[in-house]
Amino acid sequence: MSNSALSIEQSHSGVVCIVALKGRVDSASASDVMVRLNDLISAGEKAILVDLGGLLYLTSAGFRVLLVATDEAERSAARLALCNVIGQVRELFEMGGLLDAFTIHGSREEAVGRLS
Repeated sequence: MSNSALSIEQSHSGVVCIVALKGRVDSASASDVMVRLNDLISAGEKAILVDLGGLLYLTSAGFRVLLVATDEAERSAARLALCNVIGQVRELFEMGGLLDAFTIHGSREEAVGRLS
């Protein structure tokens, strides 16, 4: 995988649907993330966890996707949370003042426990 590639892996832990993002979310790949999250919400998933531990970089397009998906989940009586917001990606959340805009858990295990 090159630095610009995005990988989206999906799994379940009990009732929690986990979407692990690896690589970069930028204007070219943000729509792929939006489609995946919208599909999950439309399919009736009620607990979605986006794991950002493998994310190298997130542009404003990526932040927009996460914000829109969070709002869409709330409208559908679902919960969307983030975990493993670390390193440079966490710094971007802090600089943008967006840490409080999301439900963020320190680890996947913690998040699954809270969302189950």
